[in-house]
Amino acid sequence: MSILILFIVLFALACVGLVFFVLLQVPKQAGLSASLGGGGDLFGGRGVEGGLIRISSVLGGIFMLLALLIDIVSR
Repeated sequence: MSILILFIVLFALACVGLVFFVLLQVPKQAGLSASLGGGGDLFGGRGVEGGLIRISSVLGGIFMLLALLIDIVSR
């Protein structure tokens, strides 16, 4: 049961971190069509914005992994 509590605490920390880093990102005012038309900028980033996108992606993956682990352990 203690491993479940550990996963839930890590899950809560990942949630808070994910919300924090998503809110730090600068919104793109051009919309979806401009980002798809740009091509080269779609998956990359420069400077701080690229790092924020990378951190958000990693935290999103950790979020999904921990959600799956909590479901498996709680059964």
